[in-house]
Amino acid sequence: MRAIDLSASTRDLLAPACQGCVWWQTLPAATPAPDLRQAWEQEAEAEAGFFGRALLEGGAVVGWMHTAAARLLPRARCLPAGPPSPDAYVLTCSYFYDEEYLRGFQFLLQEIEASLKHRRVAALEAFGLSRARPGDPFRGYIRELNLFHPEVLEGGGFRRVQAKGEIARFRLDLATLVAASRHSVAWERVEAAAAAQPV
Repeated sequence: MRAIDLSASTRDLLAPACQGCVWWQTLPAATPAPDLRQAWEQEAEAEAGFFGRALLEGGAVVGWMHTAAARLLPRARCLPAGPPSPDAYVLTCSYFYDEEYLRGFQFLLQEIEASLKHRRVAALEAFGLSRARPGDPFRGYIRELNLFHPEVLEGGGFRRVQAKGEIARFRLDLATLVAASRHSVAWERVEAAAAAQPV
């Protein structure tokens, strides 16, 4: 698996519904300008070099996540548990062709966090459910609600900073992240030893 930046040159990786979506870029009941989405992408790219990351496996697109500075997301200012902190980027949405692919979600989230930390962003925030509801599948993003799963966020180091009704805002201070390789030397020894076991 590998992750690449979402930018003007890679936006064609997105599904058509995502290429034209301006939900986060508009206030409720506002009529968006026809070119709002592309203008927003250009502004986000000018600020951080990207507006999200896409996850690829082989040549296939597995999914993507969008993120941008809080000031570029008018909708975030009027959500319950908002507004986001002025020093934060907001994880706005996530799309995976297999919604149950939690490993891919976690991998891509870590890639977003690393990219933002490298760009010296202070924090990443996300809106999620205040608490998981009985029967909800354990997946990172609940697409029909446009919210993240609270236990997945908290398991990734986010902490709840504000809640209002069923909606909570979560924050991850990126200064707390420490760079580490995905596979340690100890893990490689375990894998090598396991491979040598008789069948």
